[in-house]
Amino acid sequence: MALRSFLLETLAIFLGDVLAVGFIALASSWYWRVVKYPGFRVGASWSFTGWDHKRMGRFPTASDSVPMTFTPNVSVTSYDVGVKKVIHSVWVRERADVYDPGTILGHRDLQQTGIPPEERTTGGDLLKFHGPTIACPASKFHEVVNYPVFIETSDGTFYKAESVGNQPTGIIRLRYRYRNARHKIKQQLFSLRGYIRRRFD
Repeated sequence: MALRSFLLETLAIFLGDVLAVGFIALASSWYWRVVKYPGFRVGASWSFTGWDHKRMGRFPTASDSVPMTFTPNVSVTSYDVGVKKVIHSVWVRERADVYDPGTILGHRDLQQTGIPPEERTTGGDLLKFHGPTIACPASKFHEVVNYPVFIETSDGTFYKAESVGNQPTGIIRLRYRYRNARHKIKQQLFSLRGYIRRRFD
């Protein structure tokens, strides 16, 4: 009986340790997925020529037909210095699916344009580059600026940029809200620490 009790107790301790390790691993994976993954944030804005919205007092509509050119301006903000992804190209396309990308409006290969790898690798300073130049009539203005913009890394993975008409949803939206809340709390703590130092020094 003593041996049996000893074995059962040992087994219970072992299973408890296994469950604890599994829980920690699961929590770490969830934290990485929700908070840090993929380790950077992609944003995009649009530059365009052929239409002076300040002089015209409005943006183009479906009835306008003057020729225009559009260029997405991509920025990549890194949150994890350990994540080193080399950005290979910028796409303007319906979907990231390699086999079913939908309509592709443009593609710019950053490697072929001569941008060195260190200037397009995540995990460091803010990265900025232009995407492809897209030519189309002014009637397509709203369609173009609402089109999804993606970056493609050297491992063939696509990441969608946050842009006009392509705001984050689901888990990505939760991730950004958490980061913003954490940033605000840090700012408040720094301000409080500075106030205390000035008050009692």
